Amino acid sequence: MENITFSPDELEIAFRYSTMKPGPEGKPGFRTPVSVSENMRRFVSGEVPVWMPYGEYRVFGPEIIPDNVARGKVFEENPTDVKGGPDLFGINWVYDPAVRGSMVRPGVPALEDANDWKKVIPFPDVESWDWRGSAKRNAEYLNVDVPILLTQFTGYFERLISFMGFENAALALIDEDQKDAVKELFSALTDVYIQILDKCINYFGISWYVFHDDWGSQRAPFFSKAVWLEMIAPYIARMTEHCHKRGVIFELHSCGHSEMMLDAISSVGIDLWRPQPMNHLKQMYDDFGDRIHIAVSVELPPNATEEEQIAAAQQVLEQYNQPGKYVLVEAFPYPAGGADAFFAALYEGSRKRYQ
Repeated sequence: MENITFSPDELEIAFRYSTMKPGPEGKPGFRTPVSVSENMRRFVSGEVPVWMPYGEYRVFGPEIIPDNVARGKVFEENPTDVKGGPDLFGINWVYDPAVRGSMVRPGVPALEDANDWKKVIPFPDVESWDWRGSAKRNAEYLNVDVPILLTQFTGYFERLISFMGFENAALALIDEDQKDAVKELFSALTDVYIQILDKCINYFGISWYVFHDDWGSQRAPFFSKAVWLEMIAPYIARMTEHCHKRGVIFELHSCGHSEMMLDAISSVGIDLWRPQPMNHLKQMYDDFGDRIHIAVSVELPPNATEEEQIAAAQQVLEQYNQPGKYVLVEAFPYPAGGADAFFAALYEGSRKRYQ
């Protein structure tokens, strides 16, 4: 790979972008010698990136995907005010503004025995959705110089919970009388997820895919590593393989304390994982940073000075500096005056180091 020497001119801010809504505010986009997409390609492919990625993307959650409305996560040109309601499979969700999230409407589970899923669970007609109209409405929103990121809410275990409730879903993963049916269901879910993803690639130019499936509590995983490898890993592997065939980054969003499963999780082709703080990020980076990329979140004080922001960036650069092990860094929340000094220091420091 060519050696691209750093120039101070690169620190000029060429544009700004918001991750969720167009406008003048947002992260700085510097005068980089290669595009953000090219830098991310190098990052996930094992090459040396040109700089340390810092979450340069535009979040897109089109209203035509029912999960986005049900989960209250519509991000597009003119987002709807409707939050909650039926998801992809007709399960009703209730949105809670206090937590800015949704939960399945309490009541009798739609599915009590996994063997009955074909009779009970209606699958969506993805082809009938107005893909062309949505692309036209969102042309301006999608017109940015950074990758477009799509989240698939409610993956495999979360989807099973939405159908059966937590206790029944956890039991179905290990019940010999239900396991085969669960595998068939997960395979059918994968077909739908891939169909939706392909539409989003073709109509919206999606190049970054976040798969949302929580596997742990604050203390430990919900199930054993052996159960995960048998019941979930094959379908995650199929999703990652399809993403890579289409040139799309596969990121895992999985809440909970799951670091003890990272050797298994890192074996199925996942490009990036954003663990929650109860996991030991630095230890995971040391042990598995050459097998899966870790996203590191940095909390900046609400009124962080430029000097404090620069110090925070330098700390990240010193902690995550092993050759062949690269991280993505997010700063959240932003200080009131913005985080330009943090991003500039992170960019310059990593540019000089990586060259």
